[in-house]
Amino acid sequence: MDERPRSPSQSAPRWRWVLVVVLLVGLAAGLLSARPWDAPKYDCVVTARPGESIQKAIDAAENGDVICLARGEWTENLVIDKSVTLVGWGAGRTSIGPARFHLPVVDIPGRNSEPVSVKMHGLSISWDGGHTGVAVGGTASAELSRCRVSGMLYGIQAVDSARLTLSDSSVSDSRQIAIVLLDSATARLDESRVLENRDLGIRISGSAEADLRDSEVSDNGGHGLSLLDEAAVTLTGCTVSDNGETGLSLVGHSTAQVLRTEVSGNSDRGFKADESATAELTGSSVLWNWHGVELTGSARVTVTDADISANRLDGVRAEGSAHVTISGSVLASNMRGVGLRGAATAQVDDCLIEDSWQYGIFSLSEGEVTGEGNRFSENGMDLGGNLPGSLRLPLREPVETLINWPDERFASLQEAMDALLPGGTLVLEPGTYTAGLVIGTEVSLEAGQGEVTFTGEREALPVLSLVDGAELRLVGVTVSGGSTGLSLAAGARAELVGCTVTGNTQGVHLSNSSSVNMSECSIAGNARSGVFATGTSHATITGCSVSNHMEYGIAAANSARVTVSDSVVTRCGWDGGIVLWDSSQAVLDGNTIVNNRGYGVAIYWHQCFPGAVWPFRGHISGRDNTIEENR
Repeated sequence: MDERPRSPSQSAPRWRWVLVVVLLVGLAAGLLSARPWDAPKYDCVVTARPGESIQKAIDAAENGDVICLARGEWTENLVIDKSVTLVGWGAGRTSIGPARFHLPVVDIPGRNSEPVSVKMHGLSISWDGGHTGVAVGGTASAELSRCRVSGMLYGIQAVDSARLTLSDSSVSDSRQIAIVLLDSATARLDESRVLENRDLGIRISGSAEADLRDSEVSDNGGHGLSLLDEAAVTLTGCTVSDNGETGLSLVGHSTAQVLRTEVSGNSDRGFKADESATAELTGSSVLWNWHGVELTGSARVTVTDADISANRLDGVRAEGSAHVTISGSVLASNMRGVGLRGAATAQVDDCLIEDSWQYGIFSLSEGEVTGEGNRFSENGMDLGGNLPGSLRLPLREPVETLINWPDERFASLQEAMDALLPGGTLVLEPGTYTAGLVIGTEVSLEAGQGEVTFTGEREALPVLSLVDGAELRLVGVTVSGGSTGLSLAAGARAELVGCTVTGNTQGVHLSNSSSVNMSECSIAGNARSGVFATGTSHATITGCSVSNHMEYGIAAANSARVTVSDSVVTRCGWDGGIVLWDSSQAVLDGNTIVNNRGYGVAIYWHQCFPGAVWPFRGHISGRDNTIEENR
């Protein structure tokens, strides 16, 4: 039998047509079931359409009624004094704006004897120039889900004991503050967004409280969140980013708990606590801000299992009498991992501190810094200032009494020095070595047969940084090319014999209660000063040459002491060969102080400012000095 070939349409499997029909039916069913928009199914008591008054529908409603709003726009100021639900077709489809710009679009005063609970779903509350989107007061509660509040002077305000809940909603483009919580109001934000407001994102004051979960506060012109008085906030799984000032600012007695939250890219601080504020940061990231975390006043902050990285200045900065506790955290790629000033205190335990451009931890504070178990890697310098050496885990277990450098067993000079037992000696073969060393134990560094030079890792950092616990004996070594040749702080001690300190910004700098004993050394050609002692430090300089410094040869300030004997001080700067300030003391015996570009010996009274007289209260003594031909 002759059989004709079938056309492609005839040969197509029938299941393809069945699949198309099923998909079309499913799509139609989905569209029909969206009643209204993608809201939960509500039993509408009444449906208002554009041109019909929402306020009249509210006035006629009973407690618990659901008022549905069709697609469209309304211009009304609503006052709601009963428990009702307003349901729209979705933000951008059902919109309410103010008829009177100086009044809230939705006002829930909450003055009734019975608590009022108002729910809003799928609405836009917006107008360019309106005063307040939603105002809640008294004991009322307002719950907004899948709503958008935008374009107002203030987005949402909650006062008195009101309660506010936002779920999958946004507050944006407010001309001042997006959300304001006053008095003892409370708010909870779930999966919501506070974005692109011209000033603050959220302000919380009085004893108000806010709980944000999986929400975002970003791109606001001022602080992301600002807490005052005794306000409190909890952030869990949130993002606070790219705000024009501080991401999260706490002042007064305010408190914050920050859990698994990213605080990033804010133009000022990521997180700041001032006055008596307290905070806990746990499992959170603080990235790409000016300072990561800053404490001032008497603030208290605890940082646990956090990542504080890539901030432009300090990862954590503490001033005043503030205290910070940091544990189990990573501080990476900041200018300084931790910076301390004033009388601030800190405890740092079991952290990884790496890739800091300057210091891993740096302290100019008089306060105590404690901790242990911290790993340091690839920092400009691990420790600097008033710190204990015990903060830092050694790169090697100290088991050696004598090491001849270079030694292929050790990857760096720091590693070799860490391998020395207390009292051990590192003998250096002739050569130039990049130092940037932190010394916090008892060691000797000695030149072998020939010239040995230590140079700085970077010009902005010391060549050798001595912290508490350091007892260094340095013999026959040249120290050059740093911001400071030797920086001694805390209770560090050093003895320099036959050394040269040259080509630094400052030769030797002492602070706190540190001390140095220099004999037969040359301190020459440093850009600013030769030896500068502050705090209660003490420098003993015997048989040395101090020359060619731009500002001064030897100086002491605060209550520091210098003892200079049988030394030459010459060709130093305009301030003088030897300069004393404040309550410092000097003993000068048998020295030659000649040909300096300023004074030979100067005692300064601070009279630089009108009406300010800070007299010298120290003491200077000595004999048999030759002081002549100074300018």
